[in-house]
Amino acid sequence: MITNKDRLRSFRRSACLRLCKELRLARQELILVHGAGSFGHIIAEKADLSKGVQKGDMEKLRLISQIHRDVLSLNAKVLGCMGKNRMRGFSLPPYSIATFLSGRIEDFCPGKFERVISNGYVPVTFGDVVPDREMTFSICSGDMLMVELARHFEPEKAIFVADVDGVYDRDPRKYSRARFIDVVSPENIASISAGTRKKDVTGAMRAKLAKMTEIARYCENCMILNGNVEGRLEDAIEGRDVLSTRVMA
Repeated sequence: MITNKDRLRSFRRSACLRLCKELRLARQELILVHGAGSFGHIIAEKADLSKGVQKGDMEKLRLISQIHRDVLSLNAKVLGCMGKNRMRGFSLPPYSIATFLSGRIEDFCPGKFERVISNGYVPVTFGDVVPDREMTFSICSGDMLMVELARHFEPEKAIFVADVDGVYDRDPRKYSRARFIDVVSPENIASISAGTRKKDVTGAMRAKLAKMTEIARYCENCMILNGNVEGRLEDAIEGRDVLSTRVMA
């Protein structure tokens, strides 16, 4: 949503500025999680980093370093857009808040988020490559982090912002007869196409929805909506009805 996923390191600054403006109007406490987009996925997919890295594989280790620098650059751009909207964002990279084993979060530290919030800031975390006790390095997606955050904070809302109106049975960019699905639950996930325009190293739509059903166990409203439509994120935050897909546990 805030990057063009087809172009390496392509940041959609105007979209990010507008979304931050809508977030700023929220009267609730916020935690912001953003993905790596084209600052992470393109290189990670090319190098097949989802399977981890051997300690002696210098080429993949070089790419790990490049991805990490790129994602930190994206995070700085997001914080800059927040600042332009008079939001006080504070970055919490995933390696600083969790430990990882075999591509999974082993231990999570919610206390850092609590301290940032208590000091009047908005915590910002993101998808990244992270040290892994079994795989040397692995990929931590924003979805993984949102599951842990939902488990601890039990938020009123968990809002996923995409570039489509919600979930369809097939990719609506490719299939004109794709059917919109207003409610997703574990019972109908199998009816949704697992494919995307390009393979996503953190998992395709079905995997994302599986994470969202986990999140839905801990919050009242878990939804995915179109962030390209001005005002839709603000309306959802304020509890107004918006076109979206609601995900149920």
